[in-house]
Amino acid sequence: MARPSVEAALVGVLLGCLGGQLLWGTVSDGMTNDEVLYISAGYRQVALGDFRLNPTHPPLAPNLAGLGLLGLPLRVPPLVGGQDPLDWCFRFVHVENDAGLLLRRARVPTAILTLALALLLWAWARSVAGQVAGLAALFLAAFHPSLVAHGHLATTDVPAAFFTTLAAWAFWRWLQAPGLRRALAAASALGLAAATRITAWIAAAVLLAALLLALRRRGAAVLGRPSLQLLLASVLLVPAWLWAAYGFRDTPWPDDLMRRPRVAGVAGRLLGAVDAAHVVPAGYVDGVLFQVEHNREGHPGYLLGERRRTGWWPYPLVAFAVKSTPGFLLALVVAAVIGRRRAAAPRAAAGLWLALAVAVFASAAASRIQIGERYLLPAHACLILVAAGSAPALLARRHGWLVLAGLGLLHAGPTLAAAPGGTLAYFNALGGGRLGGHRVLLDSNLDWGQDLPRLAGWMRREGIASVQLGYQGADDPARFGIAHEDLPGVHLYPARPPARPFEGIVVVSPNLLFGLLPRPGDPYASLRARPPDARAGVFFVFRMGKAAAGS
Repeated sequence: MARPSVEAALVGVLLGCLGGQLLWGTVSDGMTNDEVLYISAGYRQVALGDFRLNPTHPPLAPNLAGLGLLGLPLRVPPLVGGQDPLDWCFRFVHVENDAGLLLRRARVPTAILTLALALLLWAWARSVAGQVAGLAALFLAAFHPSLVAHGHLATTDVPAAFFTTLAAWAFWRWLQAPGLRRALAAASALGLAAATRITAWIAAAVLLAALLLALRRRGAAVLGRPSLQLLLASVLLVPAWLWAAYGFRDTPWPDDLMRRPRVAGVAGRLLGAVDAAHVVPAGYVDGVLFQVEHNREGHPGYLLGERRRTGWWPYPLVAFAVKSTPGFLLALVVAAVIGRRRAAAPRAAAGLWLALAVAVFASAAASRIQIGERYLLPAHACLILVAAGSAPALLARRHGWLVLAGLGLLHAGPTLAAAPGGTLAYFNALGGGRLGGHRVLLDSNLDWGQDLPRLAGWMRREGIASVQLGYQGADDPARFGIAHEDLPGVHLYPARPPARPFEGIVVVSPNLLFGLLPRPGDPYASLRARPPDARAGVFFVFRMGKAAAGS
């Protein structure tokens, strides 16, 4: 066991490594598709008390992004009925204000939560399995490609993972020593998770099942009264935190900006009863209605070259397999092999961690909205704990430190190597690497509109003055000095179509090239039939006509 000063130094070094990667991502990644909405909505929510821009999700994560903007002298254009919310967001971020400054400031709260999540995993693993397990958990978190990739983005993903893990940890602490204070803490953490993302209710179901199992094992005589305290605290505090997230406003659905969701059947009647009772804000119920309707309708998805709206049950397993580092995958295999010899307490904790991870995977597999491996972040946090819990037993074996070192290199090495090209686009060798990931997954797994800075850098290095650009995203090429004409795409800035498409240097987003969102006439079919001449970040580059001859 290392001395406390040595352990503190190692914790500081690992947090510094994670912080450095988050800082690099903050300055090197462009704006992702969701950030333009969450930054704009968050500012309106925090500064103006206006929740109309983002009624489809709980407000806590955008609130955090909005907090990062407080104190800036921002120009806020009027938001009028009938206006497209995303058009207003683009104007607020890119036209009226300095988009780069807004983006950097709005990303700070998420980066802080990412560091807090890493510390939480260290503390939980340490309390359950000792000092070595804690440091192993912190190491795995510090170099986890998905945490690094999303840990600096002003989105809902890391906040949801942090508060979900916090709720599970607080519940675990309550199980170890049931009492009113810990019950209040667990209920508050669950309320914060529910106020961040609706899928947090998956964790609530797992924790309830764990509570019932604990009652069965220990008996009502031991846990009866504390359990009632926990349930009562949850009934009172979860709605209270939801009301607090909405500024204690019963926010109505913005009918003047977007269509109201409609859900029939049992789900619709149940949610209607909750709304009528005013237990939680109307805006929260409307957000749940939207997600139910969205899931029933499905969402365009892509897996292994196939496109559909209804999802695939293996999607989360495939995404996990190709987006995880070899070291992390092997660490989980090692944990499975030696897990049976753990002491009773680590086994009990591992059961909770595995149950949460399985529930997240099962929910993602059943969902018709399969748009990114980022929805597995709460499961990643739990699996980090599972893998770290086996580290002491592995270290106790002969040459175990060599195995640990090898796993560490196979985990940290690929993540650090992916940083120059953007950790968001990381794929391991099983997924074809950074240049081959498009054959397996698209959308926020690879191309989330974040790579305009890398396109601009490639153009400078290659001496390219102008390109024909097919872009899907929420960023603005003008922000990076990219001279371009616009091919068919999905973006918010005004398009400038070329007189003769597909001439010169043609640059296309993978999502467009491989038809994640099919377009009439399939304009990129001819380009898919040929290999690219270059890659600029995630973009595919083709030299056409005279440009091809000149190369």
